[in-house]
Amino acid sequence: MQHSRLQQTVSTGLMISCVLWAGLAASVAWMFAFPSLGRDIGVSLSIGMLTLFVGAIVSSFSLRYMRSDQRSTRFFLMLGLLVASVLITVFSANLLILAVAWCTSSVLLAKLVGHCADWDEALAAKRRTQLAFAIGDVSLVAALSILGWQAGTLQLEVVLSTVSEIPAPLATTAALLLVIAAAARCALPPFSGWLLSSMSAPTPVSALMHAGLVNAGGFLLIRFAPLLEAAPSARIVTIAIGLFAAIYGLGIMMVRTDIKRTLAGSTVSQMGFMIMSCGLGAYAAALWHIVAHGLFKAWLFLGSGSAIGMKSESQRGSLSNAATAAIAIGTLCIAVSYLVFGNGSASLVPLLLGMATAMATMVACLGSVSSLRTKLSFLLLIAALVAFHTVGLSIAHSAVGADAQALLPNWVLLALLATFLGCWVWQQHRLLSGAGLPARLFVHLINAGALKATRKGEAA
Repeated sequence: MQHSRLQQTVSTGLMISCVLWAGLAASVAWMFAFPSLGRDIGVSLSIGMLTLFVGAIVSSFSLRYMRSDQRSTRFFLMLGLLVASVLITVFSANLLILAVAWCTSSVLLAKLVGHCADWDEALAAKRRTQLAFAIGDVSLVAALSILGWQAGTLQLEVVLSTVSEIPAPLATTAALLLVIAAAARCALPPFSGWLLSSMSAPTPVSALMHAGLVNAGGFLLIRFAPLLEAAPSARIVTIAIGLFAAIYGLGIMMVRTDIKRTLAGSTVSQMGFMIMSCGLGAYAAALWHIVAHGLFKAWLFLGSGSAIGMKSESQRGSLSNAATAAIAIGTLCIAVSYLVFGNGSASLVPLLLGMATAMATMVACLGSVSSLRTKLSFLLLIAALVAFHTVGLSIAHSAVGADAQALLPNWVLLALLATFLGCWVWQQHRLLSGAGLPARLFVHLINAGALKATRKGEAA
């Protein structure tokens, strides 16, 4: 019986993989035969290939993970349809098709979150996910309705080309509605609860959510970049939401000890940072952030189970206070020099924070080993990663095009950078000193996403 079920699971997985590959090939062929996406072809291909790659890895992992599950066939069918709906969203050049595919992916993802139907926590997480997605989906449909009504067509390229002709109040309203839809899908506050409570979902679903599905919000804002640029107030709201989410997710990471919820906090923080990049107009940095985060987070989630039994201590506090402060001050000095002797750029904050991360990684790695050969190996590895990210960012820039005109003055960009670096220095100091957070803040962060069971078969 078990062997038969395994064969059925394998057959289902192979069938879904063939359908997804065929769908991608058809989408790419259709785009080049009828080029209606313009500059969005590169963006669509990048996100589409990421979705397909992560989906294939997750499906392969699921063949072993789900082999004893009584509903494995249903799981694989839902998984395949979910990836297909994301691909349709990514390659769609029609507002109606985009809205239908987006809403379909919401329904399918919520069902996968509640896959363990006999578990009260899973059912409660499913309901919370449905509520958050319903708000986001209604906002998206309303925004697309405004845009389609003003443009007199459902063709995306035409709609984006006529954004400048939309009255400012309507353009701002549509942009804010898109930001709400993106925030709901990216699990940014106040919608973070659905992602933090979805840990009851099977690990492959968590990997796909964190590595692929939450990135859809960033893709939405990049795709509708002309609308954001026509609504400066919406961009400011986007920056504010992203900044708060990045710090909020960082706080969750500090207090959680379980692996999956720590990774969930990391996702909230990273999505906040990516959304903030979109608000700043650094679309290339945001696109590359989506791709890099998707690949890295999928690997972390799929390997989280094997890390549970490890007894090694956390190395999050391996940097000394002096090293952390020196890196932060050095990064700020570079930013000040660039702003004084050059022009402000939307990519300033994400690029310098990426540089600070690379420097911190190098110092931590070199300080953790004593062998010269090992240190040289670490240096080569870090150099390879920096080169990889440089090439990836260059490709993203060619796909997206030039960044938007700087929205904020140079001193505000510097203040944003200082805020992130200050939070990082403070975090490292608290970790090294063993000091805890204020009681009220600690309780709020530790209970983020918590579900209350009322009675059997019901949860709130």
